[in-house]
Amino acid sequence: MSTRLEVFVAGYGCVAAPGLCAEALRTAIRGNAPAFRPAPFLIVPALASIPLGAISRTEWERLRAGIPSDTGAFTLASRAMLEAQVHAYDILETIAPERLGLVLSTTKAGIDLLSTARQSGTIPRDALPWSMAQHLAEDFDCHGPVRCVSLACTSGVAAMALGAELIRNDRADAVYVIGVDILSDFVVAGFHSLKSIDPAGCRPFGQGRRGLTPGEAAAAIVLTRANLANLDLLRVLGWGTSNDANHLTGPSRDGRGLSLAIERALAHAHVAPGDVGYINAHGTGTPYNDAMESLAVKTVFGNAPPPVSSTKGLTGHTLGAAGVIESLICLQTLETGLLPGTAGLDIPDAGAPSSLLL
Repeated sequence: MSTRLEVFVAGYGCVAAPGLCAEALRTAIRGNAPAFRPAPFLIVPALASIPLGAISRTEWERLRAGIPSDTGAFTLASRAMLEAQVHAYDILETIAPERLGLVLSTTKAGIDLLSTARQSGTIPRDALPWSMAQHLAEDFDCHGPVRCVSLACTSGVAAMALGAELIRNDRADAVYVIGVDILSDFVVAGFHSLKSIDPAGCRPFGQGRRGLTPGEAAAAIVLTRANLANLDLLRVLGWGTSNDANHLTGPSRDGRGLSLAIERALAHAHVAPGDVGYINAHGTGTPYNDAMESLAVKTVFGNAPPPVSSTKGLTGHTLGAAGVIESLICLQTLETGLLPGTAGLDIPDAGAPSSLLL
């Protein structure tokens, strides 16, 4: 690890149900109250009354007025990147475009454009993840490596790892990592048909939890190879991945895949389990995910783990944006010292981590 370049965080930005900037998310964390609302813009009547992690239509209108685009996903991603760009200006102004990269994390990209494609016979540019990544890179003058990651719920953290690797391997001096997904009838109906949506809103690690709450968001984090502006920056220490090869939509019940990923991340960072001060769990509110995570935390950290919480109750499950926006929440936690609670949780499940934050 010492022979490779270190990776720092230069700035970030986000747009999500709590509001149109990172400060709105910070305020929501302080309040620890769900920001769910119905989504009357969905066409299917049965879906329009379900509480979702939806951005308000008033704020959507403001976004579209400032960043015109055929798809909401591109609009959200651009807004988050603009905030991150301002936050990281002192670093970015020192970097040549050829050394500035971009990694996009998304599961559905501009899926709202596919109905238009069916009628016209041509696929709009931002309907495809890789094409949207290229479009964002052009708009933000990123002439370095451009990548796209679409690995379902793990997309965001995988994109963070890929962006950091581009820097550590000297492929780029700075990298935008962007996660984005929007709500659509296709997405919400898919989860609804699987009976995986909690009609009352998600209750991560809760007793009697019934499912997740879909959400929409974009988050952008600027990674850089060094403290080029002599600022007090946070450092990315390590990461780990695994595949439990269990099922297309279900995790291994024993948590073996997740515990292996955690152990690899700790080893990569040269950090002992006892040195970890906080765990931001995936915590979707689905019965199997939360039970599996609880087992994995116990496997790695024992019976007295560090504080654990899930922030899905603030934003909903934002799919390809989840790993990036929750990394951003961890950055804010390091800056403020305020640990997020588990919004929406009433009574913890008997098997939940003993250190679960309410």
